[in-house]
Amino acid sequence: MDFVERNSIRVILINDKKELLLMCVEDKKTTSADGTYSGPFWVLVGGGMEPGEDIKEAAFREIHEEAGLAKEDVELGPIVWHDEVHMVLAGTPTHINEQYIVAKVKTNNNKISNENFTDWEKEVVRKVDWFSLEQIRNIPEIVYPLSLMDYLPDALDGKYPEKPININPSEVKHGRK
Repeated sequence: MDFVERNSIRVILINDKKELLLMCVEDKKTTSADGTYSGPFWVLVGGGMEPGEDIKEAAFREIHEEAGLAKEDVELGPIVWHDEVHMVLAGTPTHINEQYIVAKVKTNNNKISNENFTDWEKEVVRKVDWFSLEQIRNIPEIVYPLSLMDYLPDALDGKYPEKPININPSEVKHGRK
């Protein structure tokens, strides 16, 4: 199977209550690389990088599109994780190279908006909401990356690695497969 290459950014978007913004996606054309559909799933804000876009530009664009927050509402932190995954994304076999960047909401306004969703997001995103660490642990659907709970506590506490670490799904300790 030939996979399309995609550079992607995921944003670990944290509010003043140490909650994380997640999106619930339901798209039967988005499956594992072998074509297995596992139902709706939750994922960090983010997506594919556009040609010529750097990581920070992509992060701000995705935050604006998927949360409705302006650049001045958010402070970007370091890139803390990366991974690579093969999957079928919206019907296209895709090799995704993902970078994960920390971002903190500067205001205590936690209201989010879907007014800037892309057409695809309007079709497949079911919900966008803030979650505490405990709430994330109790989400019944799959949460990506699968290893999120292994690394999220440190990110929420501002404990970042000196350089980005690989959070490859094969290294999952607490996540669900």
